[in-house]
Amino acid sequence: MSTINRTQILRGPGSVKLGSLAIFDATGITAEVEQATEVIPSSISGILDTIKTDQIGKISFTPCGHLSADLIAALFPYQTPVIGASIFGSDDVPCDIHSLAGTKVTFVNTAVTKLPEIYLSPVKTAFGGVELTALLGKNKEPGDADAFYKVAAATYSAGNPSPDGIVGVHYNATYGSITINDTSDGWTVVPTIELAAVQTDKLGTIDYTLSGVTVTASCKPYGLTESQILSALNISGARGSSMRGASDLVITGTGGLTVTLKNASLTSAPLEWGTAADRVGKLQFTAHRSFSNNVAGALYTVALASNEN
Repeated sequence: MSTINRTQILRGPGSVKLGSLAIFDATGITAEVEQATEVIPSSISGILDTIKTDQIGKISFTPCGHLSADLIAALFPYQTPVIGASIFGSDDVPCDIHSLAGTKVTFVNTAVTKLPEIYLSPVKTAFGGVELTALLGKNKEPGDADAFYKVAAATYSAGNPSPDGIVGVHYNATYGSITINDTSDGWTVVPTIELAAVQTDKLGTIDYTLSGVTVTASCKPYGLTESQILSALNISGARGSSMRGASDLVITGTGGLTVTLKNASLTSAPLEWGTAADRVGKLQFTAHRSFSNNVAGALYTVALASNEN
């Protein structure tokens, strides 16, 4: 009688390679192929069969904290969004998940479909969880060789992450005449994209169209007065007036990141009174796209900050 022993149980960590960029994760990598299905019902017999209608892969992980220009470009590709464009583009971008044990799983065609939250604090690493979506490769059909994925034995060669480049820095922010020098627990920036699936009757989902991008930033600040908060709100604007701000919200930390929300508006700013309540509650800002000579520009930007004060 055959049995499984502990050396035959597949386990252990790995790393991600998105295109040519190696990314180390913080807490693990998850990959799943979702096969959409529909049942074939019968009123007399019940379900007769189940048919496959689509195949979509999801790869999720949280970067372990390194900062680099290449990583920023990979994780935040929609800073100046082209609404109505393909997010998978003209060329397939593979994603390799390479285990330390020596097996490499490659999804042949991937794109970032959930952007990570950005945490700006000296006691948090910069990025939250990211999700990639995998689809059929360009000009591939289900059943073609390497149409969706491939698996190969390969010696692990990505090495190990180094603590170099993982930084915790203090962040300051400016918004018009307001300066925020300190907060209760840093800033959280949330970029969100809206996608519309592109499907064919023969292949299923083959692409996604970028249909919208929104970006918000929030913090609970210290050092601001009631007057500053109320003046920053669009209270005097008429009903139906634009909420698009005249100033950018710029959050920066020496040696860390600079995150800019273009034409930001302060959309939420509660004031609180109580025995243990701080006067100013959690502020939330929303970005609006910049324009120059009727040409659409950036909605927000994420960049490495200077190492100099």
